Amino acid sequence: MNKKMQILTEERTIFEEMQKAGVHYGRAKRYTHPTMRPFLIRTLYNIEIFNLQLILQKMNEMVNTLTDYLKSEKSILFVATTPAASNRITKFALIFGQPYMNYKWVGGFLTNFSTTLSRLTYFKDLLKREENKELEEYPPKERAQLERELNKLKNVYSGVVKLEKIPDAIFIVNLAHPSHLTAKREALKLKMPIFALAGSDNDITGVNYFIPCNDKAPKSISFVMDYLEEKIKSKLNLFKNNG
Repeated sequence: MNKKMQILTEERTIFEEMQKAGVHYGRAKRYTHPTMRPFLIRTLYNIEIFNLQLILQKMNEMVNTLTDYLKSEKSILFVATTPAASNRITKFALIFGQPYMNYKWVGGFLTNFSTTLSRLTYFKDLLKREENKELEEYPPKERAQLERELNKLKNVYSGVVKLEKIPDAIFIVNLAHPSHLTAKREALKLKMPIFALAGSDNDITGVNYFIPCNDKAPKSISFVMDYLEEKIKSKLNLFKNNG
């Protein structure tokens, strides 16, 4: 088999896997955002269908860009607060040592970063006091209040506890989610590069790097992130071996 035939065979296999995972499904036609129309190939039973070739093209472009960011030791904040995406995106961020928010987006997290740093300092102080069992020294009522507050902070800030400066970029899954729209607006205000997995109802205006895909289903999101993870690991290993 020559190289061209091998590439075509590999692509055909990937396309079949994409279809099994439902990566090519958009939302109902009435929800389609105009900026996503170039990536749609047809409508099936009122459901928008993405062009598989364009999905693959965008996945490979993102592999290259994310690899460059990671090689340069730049930080990327991963944002995925929907149940469909939170677990897989958290796993991806942890594998590559990146910060993440998987519970909810805190308004002003980026644009009021001095306040964010203050909250993180307070969070770390509470964590330290918990670790040293200092909370046990408080009266029961005050201790219970501090523990409730600490649990809330853990939900929101555990993935960003090591942040000391504004991230170099942001990666958002599902730009149509209300709180993710806020995250996008904050990133745009700071002229921060934006990566995204974008469904057919997403507005990709101002987004630098994106993959048009089904951003609502866990199976689809997992397929895309598995692909990115595998290819990026391969490129980073090659970089280290040649370094």
